[in-house]
Amino acid sequence: MSIPTPAAGIVNPRLEALSGPREPLDLKSLYHLRYIGRFAWTARGDALIFETDISGRVNLWRVPSRGGWPLQLTIEEDRTLLEDVSMDGRFLVYAQDRGGDEKPNLFLLNPGGGTPIPLTDTEGVGYETACFSHKGDRIAFAAELEAPGAYGIYVVPAEERERGGKPVVRNGFPSYLVVPSGGLMWSVGGWSRDDSRLALTRTSDGLHNGVFVADLEGRVREIVPDDGEHLTDIVGWSPDGRRLLVNSNLHPGGQVAPGLLSLEDGTIEWLVDSIWESGALDWSPDGRFVAWALNEAGAERLYLRDLVTGQDRPASPGTGCVDGAAFSPDGRALAFRFGAADRPVDLWVLERDPRPARVTEAFVGGLSADRMVRPHLVTYPGGDGTTIAAFLYLPRGAVRGRPGPGIVMIRGGPTAQSQDRFARNIQYLVSRGYVVIEPNYRGSTGFGRAFQEANRMDLGGGDLEDIIAARTFLAETGYVDPGRVAVEGGSYGGYLTLMALAKAPDLWAAGIAIVPFANWFTEYENEDETLQAFDRMMMGDPEANRDLWIDRSPFFFVDRITAPLLIQAGANDIRCPASETREIASRIRAAGGTVEVKIYDDEGHGFSKRENAIDAFRQRMVFLERYLPVSPPE
Repeated sequence: MSIPTPAAGIVNPRLEALSGPREPLDLKSLYHLRYIGRFAWTARGDALIFETDISGRVNLWRVPSRGGWPLQLTIEEDRTLLEDVSMDGRFLVYAQDRGGDEKPNLFLLNPGGGTPIPLTDTEGVGYETACFSHKGDRIAFAAELEAPGAYGIYVVPAEERERGGKPVVRNGFPSYLVVPSGGLMWSVGGWSRDDSRLALTRTSDGLHNGVFVADLEGRVREIVPDDGEHLTDIVGWSPDGRRLLVNSNLHPGGQVAPGLLSLEDGTIEWLVDSIWESGALDWSPDGRFVAWALNEAGAERLYLRDLVTGQDRPASPGTGCVDGAAFSPDGRALAFRFGAADRPVDLWVLERDPRPARVTEAFVGGLSADRMVRPHLVTYPGGDGTTIAAFLYLPRGAVRGRPGPGIVMIRGGPTAQSQDRFARNIQYLVSRGYVVIEPNYRGSTGFGRAFQEANRMDLGGGDLEDIIAARTFLAETGYVDPGRVAVEGGSYGGYLTLMALAKAPDLWAAGIAIVPFANWFTEYENEDETLQAFDRMMMGDPEANRDLWIDRSPFFFVDRITAPLLIQAGANDIRCPASETREIASRIRAAGGTVEVKIYDDEGHGFSKRENAIDAFRQRMVFLERYLPVSPPE
């Protein structure tokens, strides 16, 4: 039976490539494009603190909110991730892990720069959602200090140091615990405006959650039950402390939508009613305006809702992808991240002018949007007839009836979404003549709860059929040679790549799996504890559901993998351990298959260091050109 999805209403466009000759992009320039990550306003509202890899490493920088030369604040080899900036102007707090191991420590830093102050000094401990109180004197965060995979809530003084200058939080030093984990995973949704309460979420499986409010004495009140079926994320508090702005799939239509959650009775006043999913991004300090985005099959537009008049003001520079938004401390400006398939994400600021202004510039080396290719939003029937939406990229000058090579590009997740978002690897491949399709297979977010839950107890089943159907769609376009199609993916997409090669070996000319897993049993045993609950929820118990776990593990079917395969991994990966790559590569070689392997010693779940990212992509291109060459243009 097919799954209901709003994608069923999409009408496929006429598939025509841009005219003109192919112009291969410069790989080095593409990988020097600037990553613009999380951001926050400074207390004065005149600048933005943000993550970027301008230096080749992800560090914190500051830029004037109306544009100007950015100032580098941290100079670290390992990535620094911004958590929050205090509104008293004294500190920002950031997280820094080691070699991509996702077990960071927290540091304080003056927003103007200086020497970082360690707030924590722990090994093998995860921290999440650190945020300052409005007065700036305390920091709340979630941490797995009690036990691996169990996150309790802690509140620490922003400046208190022990004698000798030691950090206030260390292994075996569980002071400042406000809400014990109870073996579950809590996270902080924000401080009430008077700093007397914390809004919290709690999950038992890493996907669904409930909403709670706690005072600083640890008294917790349930607002939305953690029922193991629904998701409700907290955006912010109302000024009077009586409501929370949330995004939830408790909406009667089953799609995620923004609403105002009453703390008195748990009811939600929905702000958006659409067949498509939508999400609030921030609430103005005076409580009058909400920034929110409408997501139509992965293409987003930003709006400002006036809660007094009920009117919406368009705020997007165009159609693309909106990654977070934040009102300035005085509420007069809105900063947000925006990008699209033909433009990397930049920081933008909307003030009194009708149009927002771009604050950063991610393009370098003569690259520009007009040298990129925008995708077609298409649909095709999945394995059971369910409508699957996808983004299809056609090279310039491609001609129907002169088929070339194609690639089914599988993103990770599975609870994520392929969007109208810049992907340097795809742009490079398309500039070289490859046709690329990015499917939003079942289990993806953005298409309603029924679609997202459709691969529960069926990972590697129906979603794999949707991937195989994407290959069929490519062949039917007339632009792709059915005998020259590769499959590529990262993380869960790397797993589906291995499954595609093992379960449908005759369909693929080559495969590339990046930071994948291959064996559900060893993946479950060796992955980070925070992920094990998700696996149990999605695949059942490894003993009770043993047959399912075997059937959905490509490790047990390596004798069927006949296409040449490239696998890349990070040695410090806690999500898909590098042992998964080593084990399946060994088995494939023993079975007589062709496999190439590269493991980066200083990386985790993905490649954050620029030289590693460039090296990894060059290796992928050499591999593709060997097994899936592109014919010169006629």
